[in-house]
Amino acid sequence: MKKLIIGVVVLIVAYIGVLFFVKSNSQGVFAQEISELNKLPGVSASLVDESGGLFSSSANIALKDEMSQETIVTLNQSQSYGPILFTEEGLKIGWYFLNTELVFSDELKSEFPSDIDVDNLFDIHFFSGFSGAIEGDVYFKGLAFSKDGGELNVSEGEMHVDTDMSFKEVVGGLNWPGITFKEGDENGLSISGVKMDFDQQLISGNMLAGTALYQGGGSYSVDSISYREDYNFMQIDDMKAKFDSALAGEQKDALDASFEMSIASLNAMGEKYTDNAIKLYFKGLDLAVLEQFMEQTQKMQAAALEGMDVSAYQMQMMNTLMQLVQKGPSFQMKDTQIVTPDGAIKAQMDVVVDQSKVDASNPMSLMMATSAKFEAEGPEAFFNNKGLGPMIEQYSQINYVVKDNGTLRVNAAFENGQPLINGQPMQGMPGM
Repeated sequence: MKKLIIGVVVLIVAYIGVLFFVKSNSQGVFAQEISELNKLPGVSASLVDESGGLFSSSANIALKDEMSQETIVTLNQSQSYGPILFTEEGLKIGWYFLNTELVFSDELKSEFPSDIDVDNLFDIHFFSGFSGAIEGDVYFKGLAFSKDGGELNVSEGEMHVDTDMSFKEVVGGLNWPGITFKEGDENGLSISGVKMDFDQQLISGNMLAGTALYQGGGSYSVDSISYREDYNFMQIDDMKAKFDSALAGEQKDALDASFEMSIASLNAMGEKYTDNAIKLYFKGLDLAVLEQFMEQTQKMQAAALEGMDVSAYQMQMMNTLMQLVQKGPSFQMKDTQIVTPDGAIKAQMDVVVDQSKVDASNPMSLMMATSAKFEAEGPEAFFNNKGLGPMIEQYSQINYVVKDNGTLRVNAAFENGQPLINGQPMQGMPGM
């Protein structure tokens, strides 16, 4: 028994020693969090108050509108120190567990019925393991109420993220059953079955500051979206999107990116379109120029939030985009189609800029350095049914559209500064 008591005492002393070590490694969390939050555009974060003990500490952080300095939301946070953590999610081993409650401003609360506890809509937890990785979980508890003749029902949802304090790696996913808004018997909006996953690695910039460039992949899907307002109706079923990006080039100084999207069914304006798809590929996007463009975009957004004139930023961004093109990237669109009741409309395009032909001091050289090809086809019956038959006939007579057994075809190109349509120089569109 004596040995057991001594063993327990040694264990307790050892744990307290580890606890102090863990606490010393966790004390900077609030300060680091405020530093990162202050990178958000149009928002300022400040510590309202803080208290600490042996096993835990707490802090209230106010997020204010940068212009009016009015508090938008207050983060009430409690932090437990490891190595052994008793949390809302069970027993964990790690540095710390951080629980966050969102307390919204009175102005925002006034937009909701008085019987809804707006401050209890979210559960937000962050856990830091000994590796330095951070696991984040956000749970939305759902919301339903009626106001001004409309009924809103927002489903429960959850998001999980594995990252670190600097967001160098961001891995996670989102699952949200959706939202329904009804106004009257038929009008309204419905979104259901939203899912997203992502696995990204930071290349440069800062995510909260809006200047981050990432490489990696992800996907996004929605089971259905429907919207009706009087006689306007739209229905989208089974929408899926996928995106990927990776460093490229011998010096890893460029970025290749792709985006693919498909929609199984689209019902709009009395027409139904099926098996819709588009695939976009970008290659050789200069990294330094992209970073510059992201910074300019963020500065423009910050200026817009302050009510400033952003025309100078827009001009800078246009010049930066020109620099991006001058670096010799390529763009490809393929496997793009919309299937109409009369048949499929298909298109593909390739654009390449030969950097060896670009003279930065001569903007016109860009035209000579750019080559492009575009091919499209579609059922003639579809356009005739839309009342476009006379226009198609006019284009056909000057070989801008080729009729081929009920199929309309267009083959356009741009070479050596000269646009071509179906092999002939483009002189201007009919009626223009």
